[in-house]
Amino acid sequence: MKEPTPDEKALLDAKFRTRIAPNLRRHAATLSKKESELVLKQFMPAVEELRDEPGFSDDPLHEDDRDIHPFPDVVHNYSTKILYLTTDECPVYCRYCTRKRRTLLSKGHKTSALQDVVGYLRERPIINEVIFSGGDPMMLPVEDIFQRLRTFMELPSIGFMRIHTRALTTAPALFSKKFFALLESLRRDFPQKAFHFVFHINTAVEMSTAARDVVEKLAAHKVRSYAQAVLLKGVNDNAETLAALLKELVFSGIQPYYLHQLDRVTGSAHFEVSDEDARRLYSELKTLVPVYMLPKLVRDSKQGKTPL
Repeated sequence: MKEPTPDEKALLDAKFRTRIAPNLRRHAATLSKKESELVLKQFMPAVEELRDEPGFSDDPLHEDDRDIHPFPDVVHNYSTKILYLTTDECPVYCRYCTRKRRTLLSKGHKTSALQDVVGYLRERPIINEVIFSGGDPMMLPVEDIFQRLRTFMELPSIGFMRIHTRALTTAPALFSKKFFALLESLRRDFPQKAFHFVFHINTAVEMSTAARDVVEKLAAHKVRSYAQAVLLKGVNDNAETLAALLKELVFSGIQPYYLHQLDRVTGSAHFEVSDEDARRLYSELKTLVPVYMLPKLVRDSKQGKTPL
């Protein structure tokens, strides 16, 4: 990856925010030089981000289209679930983030009154799942997270709750004693509701002992852990690297879920793997791991996920 000149760095800093959690920097320092570069490349500003490429945009999934965007922090493009964008903050800022316009470009998170969202759900009982995303929900004060979770879980129509986060590998300390105490109370009060975590993890070397401990504690509270990855050129675009990731996930108690083709967001073209290469890699991956370890290879869109 080419190092930005001072002028280019100034342009990058003016255009996109950069954040790499201290825990991740410490973890990267324990890895080999090659492994550390693979991890940090996902979050380090690059000159290529300044290029405007055809077909790339600030909102590649059209999440801000009015027909699926009933509130500033809600996306409703699946009939039975909503995406609840809780914050624009993250422990790290992925340079290829689908919501780069909200996270790396953020001028302040736009919120709606929680009761307005509740009213929307009451009027649409077909919706049975709320997915917390962002940004990263784990950046919220822990009492805030659980107050919102409780509010939704009290609705009879909501049977499934999901939190999408990258904090497991970037800031595992956010899964604090207070977090698990509140989780225990939540699970006791809503035993009939399904509650899952989906972690964003792209390489096996991102996992740490602290991350594995969190997954073990979640399992003890009957919370299942899943993982999704994004296929990134120069990071995990070979079958051996992906196989190592899947083995690490399963051995750590995490079920592989999705392998995403890159969303074509502004400034991320240098990470893109062609569809042809993605399919070839996936075919090779099938020969390296058992079928139960395989995530679904998908492309996301306004209409939802489709197999690649």
